Amino acid sequence: MNADRMLTPEEACDTVLAHIAPLGIERVSLLDATGRVLARDVLARRDNPPHDNSAMDGFAVRFADAQEATAEQPITLQVVEDIPAGTVPQKALEPGQASRIMTGAIVPEGADAIVPVEDTRSQGEQVAILDVEERGAHIRMRGEDMRGDEPVLEKGQVLGPGEISVLATLQQSFVTVYRRARVAIITTGDELVEIEDSVGPGQIVNGNTAALAAFCRAHGAEPLMLPIARDDMDDIRRTIETALDADFILSSGGVSVGDFDFVKQVLEEMQAKTIFWRVAMKPGKPLLFCTIGSTPYFGLPGNPVSSMMSFLQFVRPALHKAGGYPPAAWPLPRATALLDSTVENDGSRRNYMRCRLYYCNRSGALRASIFERQGSHMVSSMIGANGIALFAPEAQIKEGESVSVQIIGPIDQGEAPDA
Repeated sequence: MNADRMLTPEEACDTVLAHIAPLGIERVSLLDATGRVLARDVLARRDNPPHDNSAMDGFAVRFADAQEATAEQPITLQVVEDIPAGTVPQKALEPGQASRIMTGAIVPEGADAIVPVEDTRSQGEQVAILDVEERGAHIRMRGEDMRGDEPVLEKGQVLGPGEISVLATLQQSFVTVYRRARVAIITTGDELVEIEDSVGPGQIVNGNTAALAAFCRAHGAEPLMLPIARDDMDDIRRTIETALDADFILSSGGVSVGDFDFVKQVLEEMQAKTIFWRVAMKPGKPLLFCTIGSTPYFGLPGNPVSSMMSFLQFVRPALHKAGGYPPAAWPLPRATALLDSTVENDGSRRNYMRCRLYYCNRSGALRASIFERQGSHMVSSMIGANGIALFAPEAQIKEGESVSVQIIGPIDQGEAPDA
């Protein structure tokens, strides 16, 4: 590949992914497994529930004994035992008998229905049945949730509270997951100061490191935030050498064509293999992707929105592939939305515009409200953005027409302008 050729976003993403391999696996405590990606299929060790049990407080009965019961003509049965949860029934039901049973308790042999307590009247050692729904009513059958030795969770699943509950039920105190990528974050520039420093004339606060670290955490990686590297080749080289202990390196700034953009020069001296350094997109055209040995290196633009946009389009898929996510989860989720206003892209590159996505209260349709401020330096334009609308070069999409969008946050409801 000619590294000087400007790639389409699809070509760039495919090229990045071709250079990414899944990381290793590790065993972690179940208590630390939330958000991790499962590295092996999980089989149920046993049936769940392990036995037929009651879903209600009430009485276990033989359906044949109680099926004709009504409130006007109840059927009276002899109560032969009480079965609290956590105990084992001692008696099988014979015709004309019932057992008082609590929720979760084992259903006794011979019983094939549970009558809720509100459909009964207790009469000492007897119970009057006022109604029974059907054979099997209110009985949780053995194995109806999980069958022993059958797959329950598949490799590649992200472990959320539901999956953690299943693993706990299966007594999996440790779980095998993909290792999280360690991502070194470098920000370069003499004009930058850290967030706790005072700001002098001509200086700006380094917000990119915090933003990229937040993105890394949100997408299952561990950020390693390095100090600002000044516009000095020796300082940049030392910082990059320190970062080589990580699985990925991200730098922000220093990759365009300015006289003081030294990152590319240092990487060339370090014998990095440049794959590409320009992408036909706005914002985010200057994007350097190279490898130093086997370590992927992303040289992101310095403008904050360009940096974040490049992360979402190219670094996120790489982290997801390395982290064991299934291929469908590598790119951002896509959808089609109706525009709230007419938008024109008069440039020669695809434009990625921040927007608010919402479901119209009246129609239920997904709609996109494009933010007025789209400058790549306007970090506040990311506030409230839960979508990115894609506009092809020299394209105009009118109000009410469909636009392709990427989803980057939760979607709520709202009123369309013409509602």
